Amino acid sequence: MASLTPLLANFNANELTLLSSFGDSRSYQPDDVVIRQGDENDHLYLVLKGKLEVLQEVDGVDQVVAVLEAGDSLGEVSIYDPGPASATVRASSDSEVWLITRDSLDRLHTANPKVAYRLLTRITTCLSKRMRDMNDKLVDLANR
Repeated sequence: MASLTPLLANFNANELTLLSSFGDSRSYQPDDVVIRQGDENDHLYLVLKGKLEVLQEVDGVDQVVAVLEAGDSLGEVSIYDPGPASATVRASSDSEVWLITRDSLDRLHTANPKVAYRLLTRITTCLSKRMRDMNDKLVDLANR
């Protein structure tokens, strides 16, 4: 598993091999659904190749709210707080993702706490950046 994502930056080859053994790689064709809005989710996904569209239903119509490419991640909240997915994610091209479940992450923690801690710290950093970006957008909207 190549270190394509900021979540995996600075992990060495042995650590990446260890991580890959606790997750799964899945391939998707265009229009395949990776995650369906409302379905239970406890997975973290890393996009290894291709493009995924993030869709939210608005008045019965799916609206593209983001496009994810190689190096992007999704499902970070689900690792900490499993529950219904807030959006549908669909492949828009031939795509490959690596995913790890919360249970697999727990097993990784038992096998190698240092690597698990580093991954969880990176997930937290990613979520913090997204929260800051959202806060900035809310402040900008409030000031208009």
